[in-house]
This record gives sequence, C-alpha cells and structure tokens, in this order.
Amino acid sequence: QLGGSRPIHSLHIGNDGAAFVEVLVGSSAGGDFQVLLPSAALMSPSESRAGAEPRRVRLFGPDSLVKGPAQGTWDRLRVVLSQPYCQSRPFGLSFIRVFAAPEEDKAPPEAPV
Repeated sequence: QLGGSRPIHSLHIGNDGAAFVEVLVGSSAGGDFQVLLPSAALMSPSESRAGAEPRRVRLFGPDSLVKGPAQGTWDRLRVVLSQPYCQSRPFGLSFIRVFAAPEEDKAPPEAPV
C-alpha cells in the first residue's frame, strides 16, 4: 500500500538473491492489477547458481515501465520475485523505492549560480 495515489515515474529495487522481478500496480478502489514493470532480470543464471553478487541495485526509469499503467494513478504495488536457478537459498528484496511523476504545475528548481 502506497501513501497516496500518483503516477509512478521510476523504481529503484535492491535485490537480495532473486533472479527476476515483476511489478504490478493496482488501486484500492478495485479492479485488476496491471503490469508496470515486465519481468526483468536481476541476476544471470550463472550468478544465481553460484550465489555471486546477490545484493545489487537496479534502477528502472520511465523507459523501462509500461506506458499505460505508468501514466495512471495507483496506490498499491504487487511485487513478484522468482529464482528458478537455485532453490536451496532464500531470496527476496532488500528495498524498493517508488518515485512519483513530477508535478506539472511546479517549476523545476533553479541551478545555483
């Protein structure tokens, strides 16, 4: 559950051993969840089997997100993780940061002189 209902601009995902992540968005008002971030690799098959580099951060900007759902307003996320290459180790996320789209009526801050 997110704090408010806004369009989603980008995601930062901290991995902890998962091979793939998919992010879906929904509304507390109801309706089906929609795919915001299609399944994306967080680790390669060889890294997964060896347990190498299980903790890294991936940044998903506006170009990585599905356009239709990214422009809608959402207040719920469903994160689907998988690790098909190594079932002997636990996996998950260390964090996920969701960034809202910038408000159009606000001017960008001026650069210092």
